[in-house]
Amino acid sequence: MQKNNTNVYSKIARYPVFCMQVHFFATNFTTYSTISPMTKTVLIVEDHPLYRGALIHLIQAIVGENRTIAVNSAEDGLRLITNLPPLGLLLLDLGLPGLSGIEAITAFQRKLPTTPIIVVSASEDRQEATSALRAGAKVFISKAVSSEIMTDVVKRLLSQTIVESEWITQNGKMMLGAATPLKITPRQQETLVLLSQGYSNKEIGLRMGLAEITVKVHVSAIFRALDVVNRTQAVLAARRVGLCSAADERTAFMNDVQQHHASSL
Repeated sequence: MQKNNTNVYSKIARYPVFCMQVHFFATNFTTYSTISPMTKTVLIVEDHPLYRGALIHLIQAIVGENRTIAVNSAEDGLRLITNLPPLGLLLLDLGLPGLSGIEAITAFQRKLPTTPIIVVSASEDRQEATSALRAGAKVFISKAVSSEIMTDVVKRLLSQTIVESEWITQNGKMMLGAATPLKITPRQQETLVLLSQGYSNKEIGLRMGLAEITVKVHVSAIFRALDVVNRTQAVLAARRVGLCSAADERTAFMNDVQQHHASSL
């Protein structure tokens, strides 16, 4: 684990120098892109000061200082975007304190349905990558990749030349398989996340600001999409397609057992 961290930080140390090279290239060769990336604002959501600073340098070299915005939590980012111009790109750390992971991706996806999201993570786990991409991220990229690769991904997303979702590790682009995406809405995706964490319909409604009857409609739609009849089956099915973890599966099973026991009394 220490070796991986050292590798990540060694990559970080290269960012400022490489970004100076990118900045020189961008300001001296007007034909380097068919779009005008300087017109696009980029939001960075990253809690680690060193890595956040590296990303700021990298993005400033592409879109300019005035169009690079950084915060250290998903909550701050969600509050801030209501006062920002339309975003061209969001870079989101998967392992933030507070709101994080799939819940954070879903929350930003709901607020910014047309903004591409790059999820950056110290993890190279296939299930986490699949979950993030299914939740709405366009790219899942390892923090261990080189600054050259990160810069290329950012430029391609800003120029809208990335069509299919991508998972990129320090070993290159990885295959995710050709599973058919689930036909569920972002609201239903968020409901599924909370359901898998053991929340009741009433609790989900309170967290999402919805009436309990609306939550029931979402849950029914999720069951139909997954072709299941209860919460345990829903979480099992969701886990198979990378939408939840084994811990979520155990939580849902225990809740189903408790509900069955309560109904039999």
